[in-house]
Amino acid sequence: MSNSYILIQGTTVLSMEPPEGKPLYNYDIVIENDRIKAIGRGLSVPSGSNVSTIDGKNCIITPGFVDGHHHMWQHLLRGITADWSLFGYACHLRSVYGSLYTPLDVYFANYAAALSLLNNGVTTVLDHCHVINSPAHADAAVKGLKDAAIRGTFCYGFYQNPKDPGDPASTATDTFDQAARVDDALRVRQEYFPNNDPGTSLLTFGIALNDPPTISQEQNIEELDLARKLQARLTTVHTSVVPHKTPKPEVVQNIVDAKLMGSDLVFSHGGGMTENELAAVRTSGAGIVGTPDTELQMGMGYPVVWKAADMGCRACLGLDITSNQGNDFLAQMRLALQTQRARDYDHHTVQRDVRRKTVDALRMATLGGAVAMDMGSFLGSIVPGKKADLVIFRCDDIDTVPVVDPVATVVFHASPKNIDTVIVDGKIVKQNGRLVGVDWEALHDQMICRSRRLTDEAAKVDMEKAESLFHSIFEKAMEK
Repeated sequence: MSNSYILIQGTTVLSMEPPEGKPLYNYDIVIENDRIKAIGRGLSVPSGSNVSTIDGKNCIITPGFVDGHHHMWQHLLRGITADWSLFGYACHLRSVYGSLYTPLDVYFANYAAALSLLNNGVTTVLDHCHVINSPAHADAAVKGLKDAAIRGTFCYGFYQNPKDPGDPASTATDTFDQAARVDDALRVRQEYFPNNDPGTSLLTFGIALNDPPTISQEQNIEELDLARKLQARLTTVHTSVVPHKTPKPEVVQNIVDAKLMGSDLVFSHGGGMTENELAAVRTSGAGIVGTPDTELQMGMGYPVVWKAADMGCRACLGLDITSNQGNDFLAQMRLALQTQRARDYDHHTVQRDVRRKTVDALRMATLGGAVAMDMGSFLGSIVPGKKADLVIFRCDDIDTVPVVDPVATVVFHASPKNIDTVIVDGKIVKQNGRLVGVDWEALHDQMICRSRRLTDEAAKVDMEKAESLFHSIFEKAMEK
């Protein structure tokens, strides 16, 4: 089989390799198959090669963005949670809407969500999938991601949605219980992920543990043991999302006490983590993911990622839920950065300089994400030998000209409309501002139809009763 090449000529490269803020001007990039072959000036490919040439003039190239925490299935419910608290989200979205999804709903949600991420320059995602109401739901979720050809880790969620929407007690009569889920997770691992090496497989298998406040510490550890027996590449878990006046040890300390910390763990949120827990995350090499939009809105505490990074943790960003906000990863960078800058000023001291730099936010979204997802050895920066996951920003419009500082242009001036081309694993998935090979008209109709059915079905549920039934569960979680 002959090699295929992509030659990008005369562009500005933000490699994210030290010194990370230094742009490389008028550079070429050669991609051979799925890898970056070379970067430099005046590059060429072997004569007679199968090559696609991209004019990089007036463009800025970054590594693909890495989304470390996303519930992809919620894409059919865009914006529904925009005015909800954590209680509203947990009660209505998780305990009602989650129970209403069919396998085909999950397929189209995951497929469309992945395409939307690619459209926004996100080339790698960790899908925390907690809508697995049956084996068919699991199949559909995996197929949606694979059909979209996004890089990532599918994390099979052990969470059990109520059999009857809005009634948590109905899980007791559901035959697809915890034991059945464990068996099914093994099936999914064997059937879809015989090769779970992220260096050679675009999509890998992981596990999403149950939410710690809703289960016992013993069950939490049992699930982690199961994840490792299943050889999950990554195991992710919601962490310290319930606000307390002072940080309280929770799931991280539980895992520390069980001597099970490791670099295969990814902790999402974590606003209430103690310094000892953060130190344990650092020592183990585990990742930690902040999702600024939802954390700030729903009362999960300020994003912990900057504090975690200061302590030497592998920290990155995530989008969390499209049921809340869009998949604009640039917006997450800005929100995370500006929120922390504001907090730094709370010390009421005169600062001659801004401590948090724009390039730090871009790093957290690229190389930082790759490292947190345990993929930094082959992903996240633009150097020869790494995977060819790239985002090409065309910066010749009224919103980006003149480009004085390329890093600032990308983070603070560009928007998704400036993303001209996206490359994943050496393949062009977006070109000239449009996704490649997508039947948008057919997908559009499916999304509208399925979203309408979900909202119509949810309207039939007695939400006051659902809130009443869920309230005691939520209160107990708050007290833990």
